Amino acid sequence: MLLRHTQKEITPRSSLAVNPAKTCQPVGAMYAALGMNRCLPHSHGSQGCCAYHRSTLTRHYKEPVMAATSSFTEGSSVFGGQSNLLQSIDNIFSIYDPDVIAIHTTCLSETIGDDMVQIIAKASDDGKIPKGKTVIHTNTPSYIGSHVTGFSNMVRNMVEYFAQPEENKIRTLNIIPGWVEPADMSEIKRICGMMKIETLMFPDTSGTLAAPLYRTKKMYPDGGVTVEQLKRVGMSSATIALGAFASLPAAERLDEKAEVPYHALDLPIGLTATDKFIDTLRKVAGVEVPPEVMYERGRLVDLICDTHQYLHNKRVALWGDPDQLVALSQFLLDLDMQPVYAVTGTPGQLFERHENRTG
Repeated sequence: MLLRHTQKEITPRSSLAVNPAKTCQPVGAMYAALGMNRCLPHSHGSQGCCAYHRSTLTRHYKEPVMAATSSFTEGSSVFGGQSNLLQSIDNIFSIYDPDVIAIHTTCLSETIGDDMVQIIAKASDDGKIPKGKTVIHTNTPSYIGSHVTGFSNMVRNMVEYFAQPEENKIRTLNIIPGWVEPADMSEIKRICGMMKIETLMFPDTSGTLAAPLYRTKKMYPDGGVTVEQLKRVGMSSATIALGAFASLPAAERLDEKAEVPYHALDLPIGLTATDKFIDTLRKVAGVEVPPEVMYERGRLVDLICDTHQYLHNKRVALWGDPDQLVALSQFLLDLDMQPVYAVTGTPGQLFERHENRTG
């Protein structure tokens, strides 16, 4: 089969660098888990998988990414990883004392078919999960979807494990920021603060993967959404989900579970998408847009006008995650540029619909 699709002539590609437009689901699940306070991500698979996921995030964010692994051996690969995971949970709570262990599966454990719900229940029955501590999981087979899918699955299961229905709603707004940089999460919170809106963001890596450099090492930085906060997301008056691929499943599940209505928006990149974000905040929270926000918008509009002669009608090719591509395509159209190619490694019909709309 493989030989039929192999070229007879070998063409040297000395000047070509191949960089895939995606990586595997567990990387996204690990990044989302790092947005919880005092959470230790756990990779249920081999040591090599966990090492790759950690190194990928460490290289990008220039922060030490902590995670544990079930350390599968040949025996685990044949007979299942339950005993490894039970021992891991016991060791992690005894040595590292996190508040949450966030387990994500790998290709190996998914192919074996390990029942994560049953294993976690057994760990609880055996007294391996101390009182006040929590173990959550999400299924992240690497042969389906991408890192964006893994991020989305972990955020959805934060809702599944922690959110509690509450009839008496409060004025707090849930913000699901999607897969963006820690600095982007800080900026979203800054804008909400300028508008005097009380928000609850999950996940939130702005204080974990952009933490200050202390004199002494901290196993768990001070940032991240806490378990207590996650338990209150069902009390919020509404949810704003930024990025359909990364955030929408969690918002939909929260609406089903706790009847918290949601507003699905594109990432607030550029003029149009940010205007929609600000306007939604204004309407949902019942506040006025402050002069400081209007001033910053005016500076952006002035910059667009000043650079119009250089950017007008330029053709652009984009490569990246679908949520970013949708918002960037709209921003390029605002600049009178022409996004003609958009390449993403995350499959999904929703991106095709967005592409038709913006293209």
